[in-house]
Amino acid sequence: MDKTITVDQLATTDLRSINEIWLGGTHTQLCLWRGEQVFTHEMMSEGTHDQNVRRLCLQLVNPDEQAAVARVEKMVRERLKKIGKEGEFYPAEETDTHQ
Repeated sequence: MDKTITVDQLATTDLRSINEIWLGGTHTQLCLWRGEQVFTHEMMSEGTHDQNVRRLCLQLVNPDEQAAVARVEKMVRERLKKIGKEGEFYPAEETDTHQ
């Protein structure tokens, strides 16, 4: 399930169930963070491993503006650290989940 919020709502949004955080504008989307996910053999064999991904999209006026992205990244890093969530910032868009 995807959820879209503004940057102002980030401070009050529960990130515990979020697997990916995206930055989005009118034409651009960038994966800012992807959490570590554990897939079971059943999920992989049934092809359901990506159905439970919860994405959060942060709407930015201009995601190409580096200063704005840096401010949001700092906020996200602090929030994730506080709740003890681990993952990767700026992960590759294409990932091989069949390892």
